[in-house]
Amino acid sequence: MDKTWAEWLEGYVQEPIRSVETIDTGWDHDVYVLNDSWVLRVPKKGAAINQDEKKLLRALQVKTNIALPAPTICTTPEGNEAMLYPYIPGQPISANMSDVILETAANQLGAFLSKLHQLDASSYALLKRDSTYYDLLLDRVRCFYPDLSDSAIYHTERLFHELQPICTAFVHGDLRSEHILWEESTCQVGIIDFSDMHVGDPAIDFVGIGQISTDFLNRVLCNYDAAGKEAILQRANQLAKLRPYFKLLEYGPGSNLAAEIERQYI
Repeated sequence: MDKTWAEWLEGYVQEPIRSVETIDTGWDHDVYVLNDSWVLRVPKKGAAINQDEKKLLRALQVKTNIALPAPTICTTPEGNEAMLYPYIPGQPISANMSDVILETAANQLGAFLSKLHQLDASSYALLKRDSTYYDLLLDRVRCFYPDLSDSAIYHTERLFHELQPICTAFVHGDLRSEHILWEESTCQVGIIDFSDMHVGDPAIDFVGIGQISTDFLNRVLCNYDAAGKEAILQRANQLAKLRPYFKLLEYGPGSNLAAEIERQYI
């Protein structure tokens, strides 16, 4: 980090910048940990941060005991927006953790998702992912059909045809292991990286949880206050199959990616 950025950040954190660790260079953001105490999230391509994300996180904080980012929206030396918040400690949730930890974490996570998905979506301006969103996604995927096998194309068309997403709730949008933290000293779950938050299908928030383990997913659902849990699971299983297509749009049709698409239909 150059001197200009260091001086700029020191004005916000009120301490010298002694260390900078890059923890993510994802599709949309670059994320850094400063002094093991602060997180800086910088959108790529100069994109703006939705101010309602900050507003929504504040509303959630008073409704749950989950540790959540408490962000400040700031303007970088280049004139772009970035998000800065105190570092949330913890280790990513893993199926290898003890049964006691997983049970406690599932209890907290289920209660949190109940609160998140029940918030009044009309009070905030966030992107919506309804059926039109998935129709447009399929149109973009079709551009890569010359690079896919007939079998992959057939199953792709069938998957998108059978998708029945609903658009009723605020969702985290990327609730995988890396974004669900367990802090041993407080016995508390922390959730980070709300950059994919949108109004959409609550089932999307169970996709990444299911990748941790089926048992953990079932524990979370037991603590989740909503009707139609079987239907949520079915939609989550369908939505999980979309991940290779997002990678296809981001990186192009490499041979490994084409094989990944085919494998999930075998």
